[in-house]
Amino acid sequence: MSFFQTIKNWANSIVHTVQVKISNLLLYLFWKYNYVMIQIEDSKVSQIWKPVSTKLVEPMFESWICVASIESGSLLEKYVLGETEISNADEKSITIYKIDNQLRVKPSADETKYESVFAPSNVKFLSVLYEHPQVKEPLRLIIDPKYMLVGNYLLNDVFVLRLLRHQYNKGDFVFDNRYKLRIMDSNIMMSCIESNQAIILDANKYIISPPPKN
Repeated sequence: MSFFQTIKNWANSIVHTVQVKISNLLLYLFWKYNYVMIQIEDSKVSQIWKPVSTKLVEPMFESWICVASIESGSLLEKYVLGETEISNADEKSITIYKIDNQLRVKPSADETKYESVFAPSNVKFLSVLYEHPQVKEPLRLIIDPKYMLVGNYLLNDVFVLRLLRHQYNKGDFVFDNRYKLRIMDSNIMMSCIESNQAIILDANKYIISPPPKN
């Protein structure tokens, strides 16, 4: 390798490192903003001032990693850019990877190493309805098609709360372990998912975990 090529590679490496650090700083500030909004909603300040929309949003980066968890009934999200793993993730949290226009999800405690590209699943949901005894009408949840990948771990309680926080304002729903999801798939098959369950996508089906009690 020539001297100039070595210098070029060194410079590119520095630029990349700086870009990642700046992006992670922006993600940290983004997470802080979302966190402050959550604290405002749960405090007396919300009685005086409340944002027009309290829906959370995802960062506008092509790739990121998010660890989502539930703390005291509220959603907590932590984002980083690139391949950096987030340490000290709660064992009940989920990790979401946005990479190559795919959204991959696994329990944070799962240390399995996955292939670089997930195969798309043929499973399609026609509707996912959120039901709660304190909510008069079921709420329709939209699952981004980018999540429909073989092996993805979806619709556990953290994932459900995340969908609610990103698609509805805080006052539009009630969230606790009494909720149920009514799912209709493309085969017109109906399933009921409770708060202690999740689904794992396969190539042509989805598996409810733990299985429903007979």
